[in-house]
Amino acid sequence: MQNNKINIKSDEITEILGTPPRWIVRWGITLILAVIGVVFIGSIFFRYPDAVVAPVVITAENPPSVVVARTNGKPAALFVSDGQWVTRGDTLGVIENSSDHTHIFKLKDQLSKLALTDSLPQPFTLRNLVLGDIQPQFNQLNRALTIFNTFNRQQLHRHKIEAFERELKQYELYTLRLKRQRILSAEDVELTHKQFQRDSALYAAGVIAASDFEKSQAMLLAKKQALESAELSIANTAINVERLRQSIVDQKFEHESQHKGLREEVSSTYSQLISTLSAWEKSYLLIASSTGKLSFMGIWSDVQEVKAGDPLFSITPNNIGEVQARLIIPFEGAGKVKSGQRVNIKLDGYSYLEFGLVEGIIHSVSSGYNDQGYPALALLPNGVTTSYGVAISFDRELLGTAEITTEDLSLLHRLFSPLKHLYRSKVRKTSD
Repeated sequence: MQNNKINIKSDEITEILGTPPRWIVRWGITLILAVIGVVFIGSIFFRYPDAVVAPVVITAENPPSVVVARTNGKPAALFVSDGQWVTRGDTLGVIENSSDHTHIFKLKDQLSKLALTDSLPQPFTLRNLVLGDIQPQFNQLNRALTIFNTFNRQQLHRHKIEAFERELKQYELYTLRLKRQRILSAEDVELTHKQFQRDSALYAAGVIAASDFEKSQAMLLAKKQALESAELSIANTAINVERLRQSIVDQKFEHESQHKGLREEVSSTYSQLISTLSAWEKSYLLIASSTGKLSFMGIWSDVQEVKAGDPLFSITPNNIGEVQARLIIPFEGAGKVKSGQRVNIKLDGYSYLEFGLVEGIIHSVSSGYNDQGYPALALLPNGVTTSYGVAISFDRELLGTAEITTEDLSLLHRLFSPLKHLYRSKVRKTSD
């Protein structure tokens, strides 16, 4: 009974709807096949590139250099203006510190004139200097210079040496007199000895008395004693001469030793001051690292607080050379990147929808790698002119994101790739 009701209702519905015209069925099938055909043909011609995304830095052979603050503080002085041409080594400014930078510059000027020779200049004439951390080393050098100059000026050892030399000369003259006296004494002894021999002969013959013979003998002994005394005086004088000569040698050695020690003290304190001054310059002076046009980056006035590491100035060389893009290819997808592939770069701070893309070509990929990936180099045929024709100002290195087109495959190829992979996997399993 229920089935009859269903059939009756079905017949009634069929009667209401009627039979669809055949042309609708025919054209409907044709339209569906046409849509499928268009999609199939479109999937052949429609290409969907495969891309590897990597961070990029756009730089140059002679890239702009950046001067950064090395310590916290406010600028004590700025010596340049925005857009000024500067030379490598120029002082751009000073960060506030415990010293007076004008006093430091005066000290540097005097140090440049200081020659470490035997004839050192007088100690520094600068007074009431505010040198901050450099003050102790400056005081040590000034004290060493004072002592060394006093030593060279007084020449105490030289005076002692000259006194010893004068005394030595007197002893040498005295020695000559003693030697002449010895010659005379020797001749006197010889004559007295001859007289003694004659008196001995007369005494033996009984011509003279014993007392006269004894007097002659005593005379000979006295003459010999005088000769011996002359010899002893000469020996003592020779000892004194050697003592004086040794004293002169000792004074010269002591002079050289003290001179060397004081000189080394000056050299040591000089080096310490130069080292401390160099450390002060690295901490507080803002020095141009290259020659080029100066651009202010993070500093505009001498009341602005800066922190260590803040970029303050950018210096753009007159000729930056060829502009290049340096990429770090991530490990995932690095094997797809090859030379000659196209690169589209989106610059940070420059919306690609508004400014366009910077176009490049992969030039080389390094075989080495770091913690982030493989370094690669891309050339930029149009420089930093974007695809919209906008020339980006290149006064510093530019950061961005690079999209490397590795494979430009059709949509059909991408649809069938998973099927091909499954088929090959199945065939491989079957063969195994």
